[in-house]
Amino acid sequence: MVTMLTRIRRQIKRIIEPLAKTLAKFGVGANVITLLGLIFAIIYYFEIMRTNIALGIVFLVISAIMDGIDGEVARVSNTASPLGSFLDSTLDRIEDILYISAFIFLGFTSYLVAITVGLSLTISYIRAKAESLGLKIEGRGIIERGERIIFVFIILLLYLIVSKQISLYVFYLFMLLTAITVIQRFHAVYSLLRK
Repeated sequence: MVTMLTRIRRQIKRIIEPLAKTLAKFGVGANVITLLGLIFAIIYYFEIMRTNIALGIVFLVISAIMDGIDGEVARVSNTASPLGSFLDSTLDRIEDILYISAFIFLGFTSYLVAITVGLSLTISYIRAKAESLGLKIEGRGIIERGERIIFVFIILLLYLIVSKQISLYVFYLFMLLTAITVIQRFHAVYSLLRK
């Protein structure tokens, strides 16, 4: 599963790089792309709420692409800034809440969805806190944000084309891997700080 996710991530990166260069060439700013990512995430949320899964998946993909492009546009256009970093990080957390909490509208158990949202945010918080302490823990843990978005996509796709029950099993796996990632990151930071 992890190998498959890594392959998907590499394929997405191949698409994102040339797209980011094109947008930068036309003067589209990274912060605008970050805001578009949030707008598409909100549309995704309302489409899932309406149980329009197919359209929800489309907006999830567009939002995720915006998330992948904004940092790349800032890099290639040499416009990275503290404001951009703040916007990107903060809006990403709001998007994470929208992506996962929408599962409630598909009939998934609300408290499990809430726990998964909390675990997802904790993964990001541990990284942010570690970086504020001068530690680098990017890449630590079984599923980072990109993989979590891919999981959301897979769960929705299975719900749409296979069955709710199968998608629910994958959701349980997603929740488990998210919890494992929290433990892995916590342990990594704790170990580094004890040295």
